[in-house]
Amino acid sequence: MSLIDDDRLEELQADLEGTCKSLSQLIEESDLDIDEDTMEDRLLDGTSPVERCGGCEWWFRSTDLEFDEDRYISLCAECEED
Repeated sequence: MSLIDDDRLEELQADLEGTCKSLSQLIEESDLDIDEDTMEDRLLDGTSPVERCGGCEWWFRSTDLEFDEDRYISLCAECEED
């Protein structure tokens, strides 16, 4: 399994933000040797962490999501209104 340096991580985070791309799609397109769980954890690292909205499944900066304790998921502003 390959390690992702911080510069590459920032590129991947920027590429994902604002998309609904799957982790498997990101891994394949980026020719990475990493499993999806590890990749998802790694995307939460660095100065620009991104994660998927639990409602619409689009990628956002982690700071742009609100955690819904009732549903135990992070939601974007649009999904939070629903």
